[in-house]
Amino acid sequence: MLPVTPPLPLPAEVPVEGRRYAPETVRRVLAPFLSERRRQRIERVIAGRTFSVWPVLERVHDPGNVNAVLRSAEGLGYGGAALVDLDGEAADLVEQYREGADDAALAGERPIRRRQSQGAHKWMHVEAFESTAGFVREARARGYRIAVTALREDAKPIADLDFSIPTALVFGAERDGASDEMLELADDAVLLPLDGFVQSYNVSVAAALALYHARQDRIARTGRHGDLSDADRDLLLAHYIARGVPNADALLRHAG
Repeated sequence: MLPVTPPLPLPAEVPVEGRRYAPETVRRVLAPFLSERRRQRIERVIAGRTFSVWPVLERVHDPGNVNAVLRSAEGLGYGGAALVDLDGEAADLVEQYREGADDAALAGERPIRRRQSQGAHKWMHVEAFESTAGFVREARARGYRIAVTALREDAKPIADLDFSIPTALVFGAERDGASDEMLELADDAVLLPLDGFVQSYNVSVAAALALYHARQDRIARTGRHGDLSDADRDLLLAHYIARGVPNADALLRHAG
């Protein structure tokens, strides 16, 4: 039996330019404006999507690293991510990912930059938590085990974890790693393979390695990476269509 997947963190109604629409309305009104090729690609991506592994960045304040991690996560099929205890420019990322900022918004010197995000801002559901404790409470309420990457004597190899179990996978700050509080509250500390003289990876590299491993582990154990129910796929499809169709707001308003 496959583990129960966590609830989809998306709102039940689709936000578009300050208004909210029923998912079926979004699909009915906007789907005709997608090319067949575009529609098939969106459906293929959704079929491979999972929210059962939740990438988490704690105190990672460099927006370039945040964008790079989210780009890798999106490319590997993860639907959401969490940013914990941020400040400065990195904190500004959350609202932009939430709104799916269009290309015009990215033209200037904004925290999301096109080269780094490569469109991930349109497709990732990113949540912010002001405190580590607040994040941990929410993760446990959703049914996640919490695993944090750390250089500790008691850390286990990441290969020992079963990623078919819902897991929040935490990556800590660029210089200091995860906070003492996160390490204390986590269920597991895990190590990435290090066979050379260096003692650690850049956080964006560490995340890419770990998230790829988690994907391959899930496929090996369950035969698949994507695990959304039909209802969750329909809801995610509506959100993606709203973000993928130009002038979605005007089209929905015109449809009444």
